[in-house]
Amino acid sequence: MSIEPLGNYAFYGTLRMGMENHQVFAKTLVYIRTMTLYGYRMYSLKEYPYVIRTDVPGEHIIVDLFHITSEKTEEMIYEMEVDAGYVLSAVMIEGIKFGIYVFDKNMTGDEYVEGGDWVSYAGSQFF
Repeated sequence: MSIEPLGNYAFYGTLRMGMENHQVFAKTLVYIRTMTLYGYRMYSLKEYPYVIRTDVPGEHIIVDLFHITSEKTEEMIYEMEVDAGYVLSAVMIEGIKFGIYVFDKNMTGDEYVEGGDWVSYAGSQFF
């Protein structure tokens, strides 16, 4: 399996700081910053979220930006995400290309995550 290494990623779910999948890959993730990313809408699959691109300026999600220092980590995350149904997309943030894993569309009945912040949502739901 081979992907074009991007190096930079916008993570919004379990790969964000302090979440379970972040802990698995933490040694090869260099945190850049947390920001609001507009034009996306978040839904819950109970244990983890997904987002769809809406291009609606008022809709947003909270992301942690990371640089991945290991191609092996990039490939492992890619396989994990694609196996779960995500598609690797790209978003330009301040002139830099970041990878982001999205769904093509939302599934009927999935809960909309108000505010687009998985860390806050998961904390209030599960902990």
